[in-house]
Amino acid sequence: MDKDGMARGTRVAMQANRGWRGARWALIVLCVWLAACSSGKDAATSAQVDAGTKPAAVDTHDDPASRVDWTAMQAFWTQAMQLPGIDTGPADSNKRMLVIFDPDCPVCARQWRVLQPYLDRVRIHWVPVAYINGASLHRAAAILSAADPASALARNEQGFDFRRQQGGLAIPSDISAQALDTVRANTRTLMRDAGVIATPTLGFELYPHKRYYRMLGMLDAAGMKRAVDTLGHTMDPWHAESTTAEQHSP
Repeated sequence: MDKDGMARGTRVAMQANRGWRGARWALIVLCVWLAACSSGKDAATSAQVDAGTKPAAVDTHDDPASRVDWTAMQAFWTQAMQLPGIDTGPADSNKRMLVIFDPDCPVCARQWRVLQPYLDRVRIHWVPVAYINGASLHRAAAILSAADPASALARNEQGFDFRRQQGGLAIPSDISAQALDTVRANTRTLMRDAGVIATPTLGFELYPHKRYYRMLGMLDAAGMKRAVDTLGHTMDPWHAESTTAEQHSP
């Protein structure tokens, strides 16, 4: 993204933050790096509208939850969770997320670092896609087909070269055609069918089987802490202290 594009993205993110200032949860708070890895469209603008919010002017006196298309959010979660990926964290955790990432995306590498304190208590499904550069496809396939995919993912993100804008995992010469096809299919499904146009894209299970949320772009450390604390037991993240799923019909 060029300087003008980043400036536009920053202004959009700041406007979104002001518009949702009354929200109690940080899933809507977009940081300066929002969607720096995009596929050609102004991803920051898309993110402002995408996360289920309707494009009408935001009224801070309105109920933010009423502006989210929760059916679309759940459909996205269901579709993305069925795609091949890498699972980290306890399988029986009641806190679940998904992360769509490109292994050569620098913002994804920063998001991985933000998630480090939570990897031992949040179940995360990492779905690899490839569109950043020519090496992304082979590096994503190498992670997905590794003997220990979680370790390969960690090596890639820990060793990310921000100067060269490439992941830290060395690409082997014997990547299977099946792994390459899987990453291509993930990319096609999410970029075309699901409408995801930025990495990272984050998915959150607010309440099991009932309430899900999607966000395009990186969530900063403060926002991630609030998000993780709330995962798994709220139907309304903007009123998490007083709203539980038991107070709502399915």
